Amino acid sequence: MKKKIILQVFMLAVLLVIVVMAMGYTKTSDFKSLINTLFASNQPKTYTWCPDHAIDFDWQDDRYKEKFKQADNAKLEKLFCSLVLEPLQGVDLAQIQFKPLLRVQSAEAKVALLEYSPEAKVFQVNGLPFSSTHLRREILDEP
Repeated sequence: MKKKIILQVFMLAVLLVIVVMAMGYTKTSDFKSLINTLFASNQPKTYTWCPDHAIDFDWQDDRYKEKFKQADNAKLEKLFCSLVLEPLQGVDLAQIQFKPLLRVQSAEAKVALLEYSPEAKVFQVNGLPFSSTHLRREILDEP
């Protein structure tokens, strides 16, 4: 009986040491990078900024109205509504002035406004700033 209790206490002590060591390891950068590697998605992050069932694309600048006047709503939605987001680096968002570029309205009267800052080359939709090479290339003809 005494041997059984001593064996149980010993096993509990060993398990407690293993748990404490495991807790310490989960706080290390090696463990965090391993978890990020295992569960990180290699797919680019896409963002759909247009409201569902977009029916009206209203260009806020006459240059773009002329450029896209022949495009129908389905083509505009395919070109501009789902974007691959790129990280913003070295940009002071407090100093950026945005200009309206494209206003999109849905059948349910939901509205989204795409804005652009030519100086910082940053877009913004409803207060969310982002960078997009695709948009700069398609809309603004920038490399």
